[in-house]
Amino acid sequence: MSTTPSRVGKDIEITGTLKFKGELIFDGKFKGSLVEGSALVIGEGAEVRSKSIVLDNLTSSGLVDGDAKVSQRCHLKETAHLQGSLKTFRLAMDDGATFAGALEISKPANVIAQAPVK
Repeated sequence: MSTTPSRVGKDIEITGTLKFKGELIFDGKFKGSLVEGSALVIGEGAEVRSKSIVLDNLTSSGLVDGDAKVSQRCHLKETAHLQGSLKTFRLAMDDGATFAGALEISKPANVIAQAPVK
């Protein structure tokens, strides 16, 4: 069962908190304290400026400014700009994407660290 993604158009500006379920295609502007949800797709020209960004998956072609925790996969497309800290399990960056800030690649919670082989 697949669900249709929700969409925020380029003429929409949101201030405050943004929480969603499923996939959200975001082409507008957001400024606030929290973005939280499953899968966020940020369009080219869109801006997300948030103190805290907590997602399962992030695909960005626009601007992300803030501290992001992406539990599964973060994909920065060629026009993406990410400023701030990023903690993620997987990071993909296309040629042309920019990232400025702290980066932490973490293992998923269900993986047990093994002792090195001697």
